[in-house]
Amino acid sequence: MSVQVSQAVVLILGITVFVLSVWGMFSPARLIQMVSHAMDQKYGMYLAVSVRLVLGAALIIVAPISQFPTVFYVLGWLTIVAAIGLILVGRDRVRRFIAWFERLSMSAVRLWLLFGMAFAGFLIYGVV
Repeated sequence: MSVQVSQAVVLILGITVFVLSVWGMFSPARLIQMVSHAMDQKYGMYLAVSVRLVLGAALIIVAPISQFPTVFYVLGWLTIVAAIGLILVGRDRVRRFIAWFERLSMSAVRLWLLFGMAFAGFLIYGVV
């Protein structure tokens, strides 16, 4: 993956997370339902792991030209470890985590989404 492609990947995923987080602020139950439905499908775990692997690799590659090279490098490796962690914990534990998240108050979900927006904004700022 080239640096330009990696930069585009980080930017696109950052924008996607930001948009989903904003949408979730207005409709947290629908966002949780969408994630829960995706994880119920066969492709759910594959998608979750694949996105993390691609983002992790892109963060590592783009780190030298980013605003925060060390942070992006570390985040890249943490993202790859998270992908491996998802595989190791398995679908059942991921579903239990989603079930726990579904039981949170909508205010708590919105607080998590604020963190998602901040993280996405950081990624976008870091590569633009």
